[in-house]
Amino acid sequence: MRRASVVRGTRYSINAALKTDPICQCIAAARRLVGHFKKSTKATTALTHKQKQQNVAEHKLIQDVSTRWNSTYFMLERLLEQRWPVTAVLSDPEITKRSERGLDLTTAHWLTADDTVAVLKPMITLTELLSQDLNASLSATLPMLINMKRRHLVLRNEDSPTTKALKTELAKEIDTRWQLTENITTSIYIQAAVLDPRFKSLSFFDQHEREDAYSTVSDLAESLSTEAAPESDHDSISPAEEGEPEPKKEKQAEISMLMAIDEEEHAEEKDELKMYLADKTKVHSGPLAWWQKNEHRYPKLAKAAKRLHCIPSTSTPSERIFSKAGFIVNKSRSSLLPNNVDKLCSSHII
Repeated sequence: MRRASVVRGTRYSINAALKTDPICQCIAAARRLVGHFKKSTKATTALTHKQKQQNVAEHKLIQDVSTRWNSTYFMLERLLEQRWPVTAVLSDPEITKRSERGLDLTTAHWLTADDTVAVLKPMITLTELLSQDLNASLSATLPMLINMKRRHLVLRNEDSPTTKALKTELAKEIDTRWQLTENITTSIYIQAAVLDPRFKSLSFFDQHEREDAYSTVSDLAESLSTEAAPESDHDSISPAEEGEPEPKKEKQAEISMLMAIDEEEHAEEKDELKMYLADKTKVHSGPLAWWQKNEHRYPKLAKAAKRLHCIPSTSTPSERIFSKAGFIVNKSRSSLLPNNVDKLCSSHII
């Protein structure tokens, strides 16, 4: 599977779905309506008065940015919240001109906005979870996308035509951009999911797919362990053994023979992957904290976990840093010392 920013891929998928009719028409009408209130101080003041009269939260309308799908979601959500105060202002002849009363959304538009917000709401949560700075997110990417597709985006009889069309388009875009219809058992996302105790059961796979995924992770852990292990010559003799009397060596051999556990039983007992998959230890603070506590129990798998969980699923955190640094370092502050820039960036990020 292609390595890409999850948030960027999600954005492309949702933007494609929002361009379908009648959703794009509803969004265009909502932009015109919000733009009217943003430009008219009289309309904004009247809206606040109507909010107090109708006991509605005194929130301002939100103007969306066409390149940010989440802003479109928040615009529609806020409009739905403020529907009746907005309608009251537009229908008041003392506030709104006759030529501007047609800016109010039609009943069909309001229904479309309601359907769109209902479908996109879990996508907002998904994006926020995967954009967090301090939590490992790669392992949660495909499990969340697959569950989103199989549970939230499944078509139901009670869905409106708009909802069905939006769900169908989103599911198609997710399949295309994340290649969910292909064999993804060897994907880096699935490997990370196996090494996340929250998703290791891979409940969204059948038995054959699970076995393939587990085999891939087992091979990765073995290869990393082999790379990390120092090369040793079994025929060489250590300095301590070189001058050791022969009787003492024989005694150690006898003790080792008496204390040894059967080789096959020992190997079976130490099968890390089987033990890990059977482990019922709960995850309280995310996979990183879990592996920090249990690294000694699964040393080989821990190496693979370190390799995978350090990979962010999205470039959002780094983009935030660059954006904040751009606001801090500008022409009027070009004399800032590097140390001060680091401190200012760190304080803004925290």
